[in-house]
Amino acid sequence: MICYINRSTVDYDVRLNKYVQACKETGTPYFVIGWDRMLNAKYVDENEHQLKVYCPYAQGKKLIPSIRWFFFTWYYLIKNFHKYKVIHACNMENALFSLPFKLLGKKIVFDIYDSQVIKLERKIAPKVDCLILPVEKRLEQIGVDKNSLKCFMEIENVPTFNTSLKPVEGLNREKMHLSYVGVFQKEIRGLENLVNMVLQDERFVLDIAGVGDDLDSMIQNAATKCERVHYHGKVQYSEALKIMNNSDFIVALYYPYSSNHVYASPNKSYESLFLSTPIITSKGTLVGDKVAHTNTGYIVDDTFEGLHNLFSNVKTDEFKHDYLTKCANCAAQWKNVYADYKNKTLEGEYINYMRDLAKL
Repeated sequence: MICYINRSTVDYDVRLNKYVQACKETGTPYFVIGWDRMLNAKYVDENEHQLKVYCPYAQGKKLIPSIRWFFFTWYYLIKNFHKYKVIHACNMENALFSLPFKLLGKKIVFDIYDSQVIKLERKIAPKVDCLILPVEKRLEQIGVDKNSLKCFMEIENVPTFNTSLKPVEGLNREKMHLSYVGVFQKEIRGLENLVNMVLQDERFVLDIAGVGDDLDSMIQNAATKCERVHYHGKVQYSEALKIMNNSDFIVALYYPYSSNHVYASPNKSYESLFLSTPIITSKGTLVGDKVAHTNTGYIVDDTFEGLHNLFSNVKTDEFKHDYLTKCANCAAQWKNVYADYKNKTLEGEYINYMRDLAKL
């Protein structure tokens, strides 16, 4: 049996949900130790133990809730000690909680979503049985030599789609439609520049959905005073896909002010491929390099001018031809590389390795 540990829930964490679904599809026994931090989980997996303590994600790791999470985790690890052989720990603090159980014969898989304390991650990585990253290049961020690891797996953040959407023919409307779906964060996601550009330029319509105390009021105020800014709030994933599918460009800016942004592997980069819709992302990032290599979107500087200048010649035949080429490249990249990712990588390579580790 595999034990998954994360300070989130199967309902909220897309990556964790994919692991759980892969277990279900392959008949691999598992259970989850999770934390319903917002006390609003709409779905509880039948094999999930949830800590019910309010601690919003924006508040980080408060001491008292974190202590309760530590004891909650250890309680279920000890209670179920003879049931599981592998602990799949999501992110650093859960790997730290799990390491003592390696001395007791358990196998530890360390899955780094986003780097937190790189020095500690660098020390933990060679000690665990397997290190998982969303992209192999992030070994550079952590400063770990791949040869020093017992096992390494790259599991990209490829979404699992249970829908078919008819693509909207891009740049075929009076105004250009932009979409942003995700976390509202000040300064580092380019949202201020994006909203201001739409407010100042009548050529654009912006559909924006997500949450984040940092910029909620600014975005809602923009939507109130400008009919071309459509604020959707927090939406279900199926609705998010519809919003992005209705746009000409998917915006996913990651200003390279932190190493996590430089090495980010966002879902939106894969969603743009699935939806055959070019992405707009940041120069100096891994996702930007990937977009440039595959010609599936646009790379801009982290300034208002950098974003706005992208559209300076949008009415020309040259821009339209290049745009349609990028749309076609998105579709081809999805079909040739990622359409079968779930079956090949998650339900194949990953599950086979975990079953071998658990001796199932």
